Amino acid sequence: MLSSNLLDEFADQGYVIARNILDPDTVLQPVIDEYASVADRLGKRWIPDEYDPSESPIERMLQLMRETHGACFQAMDITLPLEDDILPDTPMHLGPAVFHLLRNEALLDAVETFIGPEILSNPVQHMRIKPPQSSISAKNKPHTLTLTGKTSWHQDLAVVTEDADQTNLVSVWLPLNEATVENGCLLVVPGSHKLGLVHHCDTPTFQGIPEHLIGESKVPLPVSPGDVILLHPLIMHASLPNLSDGGRWSFDLRYSPAGQPTGRRWYPEFIARSRAHPETELTDPEQWADSWQSARRALAGKPRPAFARWDPADPLCA
Repeated sequence: MLSSNLLDEFADQGYVIARNILDPDTVLQPVIDEYASVADRLGKRWIPDEYDPSESPIERMLQLMRETHGACFQAMDITLPLEDDILPDTPMHLGPAVFHLLRNEALLDAVETFIGPEILSNPVQHMRIKPPQSSISAKNKPHTLTLTGKTSWHQDLAVVTEDADQTNLVSVWLPLNEATVENGCLLVVPGSHKLGLVHHCDTPTFQGIPEHLIGESKVPLPVSPGDVILLHPLIMHASLPNLSDGGRWSFDLRYSPAGQPTGRRWYPEFIARSRAHPETELTDPEQWADSWQSARRALAGKPRPAFARWDPADPLCA
C-alpha cells in the first residue's frame, strides 16, 4: 500500500509517482520478451526484406512503425480501436505476459490504496510505442498518431461515456524504458483535477483541450522502468514530443471499483482483485483473450460505438 503522504499528494495534486513499484526483471522483462516475438511475427509479414531481428525489441518495433507508417500499430495494441472500423480480423495483442501485468500484485496493491479492494480492470487500455518525431510520416493515420505521437492536452474522463462520470477511475501509466523530457514523457497540470471536466474539442484537425484553458503550471514527469504514475481522471495531462533518436515505450491502464460503469460498456472488463469474493477474479489469460475476441465478433461490420460530449462547432474550437 502507498504511504499516507502519497495519498495526500494525490488528493492535492491529482497525480503521484510511485517509485520502484514493479520489478523490471520479473514483471517488465516478460512483457518485453513477448513483444519481441510479436515484432518478429509482424516483421515477417510487413517488411520481410528490411526487418532486422538482431535489434532490441524496441528498435524492432520502431523499425516496423517507420517502414509501415504506423500501419502495424493496431496489431501491437491491447485493445480494439475506438476511431477505426472494427473488422472480423482487426488485430490486437492479447498475450499472457500483458495479462499478468494487468493483474500484477504490486500494481494492484497501489491501485487498491485509491479505489479499494474490489478492483475491475477497465478496458480503456493501451500499449504505446512512441517513435522519434522526425521519423513520423505524413502517411500515418490520425488514429495512430493519437496513440503514438505527441498527445494533446486532455482529461481521461473525457474519453469515456457519461455513465462513468461518477466512477472512481484511476489511470496507471508505466514505462518499459526510460521516459525522459527528450523522448516525450508525460506532462501534467498539478491541481487541475479540482476544476472538474473542462471543454474538449473534437474536430477533424484537433482533439483535446484548447491551449488557452491549460494555464501556465505544466510539470514534466520523467520516470524509469519500475516506476508507476497514478492519475486522477480529471487531471489535465499530455505528452511531450519525442525529440530523441530512440523510442519511448509505455502502457497506460485503468482500474475502477467493481460494479461501477467503465465508460466503454461494449469492451470487456474483468475482476482483477476481489478481497470479498476471490473466486470471481479472472486468472486465465486465454479467457481474457477470448473475451476481446468475442467483443470483436460482436462489433465487426457494425457502426462504431460512439459518444459525443462536445459540439465540434463550438466557438472554443474554431
